[in-house]
Amino acid sequence: MTISTIFHNIYHFYFNYHQYDMNSIISTSIFSRRIQFAVRMTVSFLVGGFLAYGTPLKDHLELQYLIFLMSMLSIQETFGMTLFVSYQMLTAITPISIFLYIVQRIGLGYKDYLVGELILLISSLFVSYKCSQVLTRKIALLFIVVFFSTIINQDNLPSTFVFILLERFVIGMAVSVIVSLLVFPLFATFDIENRVKYCLKNLQQMQTIIIKAFLCEDQMSAQVSLAQASTIEQMIRTTMNLITTRLVEATVEPSRCLQRIFNRRHRHLIDLTIQEQEDFITSLMFHTSSLQLMVKHCRFNEYHTHYTRELRATLLHLDLCQTTVISSLLSSSAINRDEFNGRLANLQQAMDTLREVSIKARLHQVEHVLESGLIIRSEDFLSHAFFLFQIAAIVRILMRVTTVDENRSFFQEIKDRRKKKQKKKRRTLLEWVKPQWPQFLSAFKSMVIIGVGSIFVMVPRLAKVFENGQWIFIALCMTQGDTVGGALTTMKMRLIGTLFGAMWAYITYLAVSDNVYHTFGMLVPWILFFGYLKSLPQWGYAATVACFTPVIITLGRIPYGDTLPAGNYALLRIEENLVGIAVAIVLTIIIFPVFAIDVLKNNIETTLQLCRQCVNTMHAIYDKLFQNEQLDVTTVTIEKQTDQEIISFIDAQRSRFHQLISGQRALIGNTSLEPSFWWFKNSFASDRYSTLAEQQTDMFRMLHNIDAILLRIYECSNTSENHIKTLQLYADGDFLPIGLHNELRNLSRQLSDCIDLWSSYFTLTQTRFFRIFRNCSFTHTKLNESDLLKHKQCLVELHQTVYRLQNQHQESVNRLFDHYHDCLTQGESLSDFVPYADNNNVYIIFIGIAALYYSTTQLARNALALGTNIHTIFELETTSLYRTF
Repeated sequence: MTISTIFHNIYHFYFNYHQYDMNSIISTSIFSRRIQFAVRMTVSFLVGGFLAYGTPLKDHLELQYLIFLMSMLSIQETFGMTLFVSYQMLTAITPISIFLYIVQRIGLGYKDYLVGELILLISSLFVSYKCSQVLTRKIALLFIVVFFSTIINQDNLPSTFVFILLERFVIGMAVSVIVSLLVFPLFATFDIENRVKYCLKNLQQMQTIIIKAFLCEDQMSAQVSLAQASTIEQMIRTTMNLITTRLVEATVEPSRCLQRIFNRRHRHLIDLTIQEQEDFITSLMFHTSSLQLMVKHCRFNEYHTHYTRELRATLLHLDLCQTTVISSLLSSSAINRDEFNGRLANLQQAMDTLREVSIKARLHQVEHVLESGLIIRSEDFLSHAFFLFQIAAIVRILMRVTTVDENRSFFQEIKDRRKKKQKKKRRTLLEWVKPQWPQFLSAFKSMVIIGVGSIFVMVPRLAKVFENGQWIFIALCMTQGDTVGGALTTMKMRLIGTLFGAMWAYITYLAVSDNVYHTFGMLVPWILFFGYLKSLPQWGYAATVACFTPVIITLGRIPYGDTLPAGNYALLRIEENLVGIAVAIVLTIIIFPVFAIDVLKNNIETTLQLCRQCVNTMHAIYDKLFQNEQLDVTTVTIEKQTDQEIISFIDAQRSRFHQLISGQRALIGNTSLEPSFWWFKNSFASDRYSTLAEQQTDMFRMLHNIDAILLRIYECSNTSENHIKTLQLYADGDFLPIGLHNELRNLSRQLSDCIDLWSSYFTLTQTRFFRIFRNCSFTHTKLNESDLLKHKQCLVELHQTVYRLQNQHQESVNRLFDHYHDCLTQGESLSDFVPYADNNNVYIIFIGIAALYYSTTQLARNALALGTNIHTIFELETTSLYRTF
């Protein structure tokens, strides 16, 4: 290994920009990223400690713990998130500081309980209403709580005390931002690109496994391969879940500048913005998962065996060429554009060869059927066409994203982004001023919780018992959440973190007493360990609390000397947090509770409505393609939009759906912690809801496939001649049955009705609190038996639709082969009466229409499975039929 290579590897390792063709596992492992974050957190603690005890700031030791606290709370996994959180917190606490300074100058001071309580409630209400982010709201409330609890119980404070407090917060945030930038920086931009590369590499591996499963000759061998593909799919999905969040974090980073610096070797191969990369990888994921779905339902019969034998060599060669192209995109070494174009040409040639071989294989099947008199099952014919269409779609996506516009300059990109921002709809003054009722209720709830917590500071007897009650107050402030389930999760984590941190604080005191520097030596390995655990999803906030608790207990007690033994300080922290959490649990549940089950059902309802919008989009595209004007509801006006705008619209729908499903999966975990027995006849069916998320994904995937198929057919029909009309008129409609549009229109209306019914069920079964406090609805419509019977009737109709579509497809295939038989008996050659024998565009349309048939049937099946699961969920929630012993 040369010195240049070693330097290159260290360079990428330090800046967390990974290359997936490197042999070093350390540079790309989750373990190394967590270690780096732990180091950043530890360095942040040490820098804060130096500022607190090595500078003139040490003269104000009673507030020094705030520097440690803020540096640990502000530092996040990526630099973008750290900067984003710090900016939001700064914009929240700065106006509050000015307000509190004015109030203090007016007359608020020592023992002014009534005035102080009033100011506390007003300021907490304002902060809770204006701060939408949970962490920002907590830190702003923490600022108010510290100010209030200090100024009420201490006299002779300077008039600028609030700005001294602000200084401590700003120093902590500045330390976290600087450390995040200088110590193993992980930019959100790079994290997105790393995740995209990881997904791209594993999607290719997943596709290779699926192709091998498709080429198997028996069901069992295919199932073994599909099990491997499912495992990889889960890995990819877990990696993709954070990409949407990272896109928000990257808005505060110079993303394109960072890409140009680190991607200069590959910009001539692929040059996508991070949003375009997200669209690229989600689109690939949808098509690859569709391949997996087809193979899972494939019939491994004689037809499949003969067909795959002819395609085997060509299909494997195509997969090899595609693997080579993706390896070029992931390679750490520079690749010449001419060489890369050669690999792209090989991929395109392999795709063309596969198309030619598939045409020959199809003609052989037609010839064999005509000679033997056998009947081809439509499921076999349609599923294989669907498989070939998905392979071609993946190749087309790769060819499209690797086409680099060399004339597009950096300044032109800035102009394009400005134009997009100008097109976005801006909020009017009325929308800014108009109060948001749900947000106001949430803010009022936070105000009440803060008001109750202030009792432990204001009542002298309670303040004396609990060391001024400050940490009970802080516990009530920091355990708030958007939902009851989220708040209970936070409380559980805070309690675990406090127990661990208090134990280590006591051990530290026994080992080094009050020596500051020895205390730092004891705390560094502790923060390093829990800084590592903080990156684990199941630890998160608990690890953060475990980090700063021993810091506050050991270093926070030094200014007060031996007024209390160190063991009492540790026990007191545990006691205060227990009291604060106990009070918080009661207040969270009884004051305007927002249960995670309600947010989950609201999310599901939004996702279903997005699916309904996609149904309307699908029908609008179909009507434009086949020149039909019978649909009265459209979502996309295709006549007024370019193909690129339609593709962008579909990409936005897919991105929105992915965001909703990711949030839905997270809400399921929070809901499982809530006391669901209060409003459900049975316990919360988390497994059913997890299956529901998968079924919504399957349904949306088919809608996305139908859109892609229609756009591809539309593109091919406009290349040279109107192949659509040719195929419609060919053989008196045998190729394209006239009833397809009616079936699709009926299915669209049926799906819309079903989605409306399912959405109404989610609305009807939401808790009384949600209906009253969120929807302002004081009436309660119960779900009765007739509603469930109506649901059953919809499921029966969906089943009939599936059966009717299958029969229609089979009749279409039979008619087509009857026509072929008549032509053959009249002495015509096979290439004369098969329309796609010598025309690639016609063959693409032919495959597209067959894939459209398959997608339509699968859409109806997925909707049937989704509706059946929803029916079961609401029976579990509203009836006592399944109550356990």
